[in-house]
Amino acid sequence: MSDSGTRAMTFQARPSDVFAALQEAARRTGFRYLAGDVNSGTAMFTSGKYLLMVGEKVHARWTQVAPGTLQVTLTSAKFGVVGLSGRRGSGVDRLSDELSGLLPHAG
Repeated sequence: MSDSGTRAMTFQARPSDVFAALQEAARRTGFRYLAGDVNSGTAMFTSGKYLLMVGEKVHARWTQVAPGTLQVTLTSAKFGVVGLSGRRGSGVDRLSDELSGLLPHAG
């Protein structure tokens, strides 16, 4: 496993909005939802064909930094053979770009 990046963004949104937007961003970028919980502020997505064996995993965590403002942090790790994902950019970059178009940025 090798760490391939972290990205943090701040949005004006509710936890349920972030959770729904992350799932939509994942769908649009070819990732699949593995697990998560809107109340705990976490979600895990995979690009792998065999859910836990190969491919890139992106972990999302969101925390409230001010009333109505959440910070979303995406962290990526690659397992096994990743395939062509490097040609399309990292999963963190793809998911964060997509998420940025779905939620209003704070500040």
